[in-house]
Amino acid sequence: MTRTLARIGEDRQLAPARNGNVRLAGQVACAGEPLRSPVSGTPCAYWRLRIVEELEPTLRLVHEIASTEAFEVIETAARADDGAAARRVRISPGSAEVQGISIFHRPGSAGARAAGEHFELSGALGIEETLLHPGDAIFAEGVLEELDGAGPFRATQRERELVGALVRTADRASLAPVLLPWALGTAAALLGGVGMAAWAASHFHWLARVHDAVVSPVTTPTLEMGPLGSTRRHFSQPE
Repeated sequence: MTRTLARIGEDRQLAPARNGNVRLAGQVACAGEPLRSPVSGTPCAYWRLRIVEELEPTLRLVHEIASTEAFEVIETAARADDGAAARRVRISPGSAEVQGISIFHRPGSAGARAAGEHFELSGALGIEETLLHPGDAIFAEGVLEELDGAGPFRATQRERELVGALVRTADRASLAPVLLPWALGTAAALLGGVGMAAWAASHFHWLARVHDAVVSPVTTPTLEMGPLGSTRRHFSQPE
């Protein structure tokens, strides 16, 4: 692995992350021929399936299956102001985490039947399908490695690969500003409801105690009188 001085100047255009990684913004591209999802048959550059197979009401199996072919990220044209060609960065799914918008296929749907035939699964299938299509806008963060190699019948070729990448689609990244206020509002509403219920419980408990104090008769202690005592004196004794 070597780096040349000419490429170091280009690397400065990449946005460094806080932990030393590199952040990229671009579009998905196929490294070779487009793939097809085993569930929907949609052409894509990457697919991932989470299949829940229900064999019995109390027995379910979860299968995690994903494509292993590498795909590429073509950096946006905004980084090529100097007229240079857009750079392509390779991402291997085996060392990457891909987060995208998922599509759900219910048991008995066409996608569930296609998955059962493709993977030879006989139970009722519920499927979560995540795809990256060519041209999708994505953000990727990872360690950028550059390999220089030359062959006897070709010129020097440099390949860039993003190792340990975290890949997010632009749609998924844009959901965070929407979901965060919604989550905070929901939490505030729940906490407000709990507080109101606690106040009402304590308030009505206090009213019940006041009501019992008013309605219940006031009992005062009574003095018990025993038999009156009498003394007898002789008439000759003075009073």
